Amino acid sequence: MSVYPARKGRLVEDSGTKSWMVYEPESDSLHELNETARAIWELCDGRTDPAEMARAVSEVTGMELEDSQSVVTDTVENLASRDLVAYED
Repeated sequence: MSVYPARKGRLVEDSGTKSWMVYEPESDSLHELNETARAIWELCDGRTDPAEMARAVSEVTGMELEDSQSVVTDTVENLASRDLVAYED
């Protein structure tokens, strides 16, 4: 199994509420994402590993690296549980 998560679905903005959702066609479902989850989902490009994601989140937010690692790990696990990212070889 790869350590590089790859996003699935398509990002959709709800202009009425200014919120972000991912449409996952296999289950025909919409999943609302907060700003952090949206940013991490976009980093799931199949080439960026979670450590690189954590450094990017830390740099952009000013969050301590240890904290951003935890946020990235939890968020990627949550996205994977909702079938919005996959680990492909």
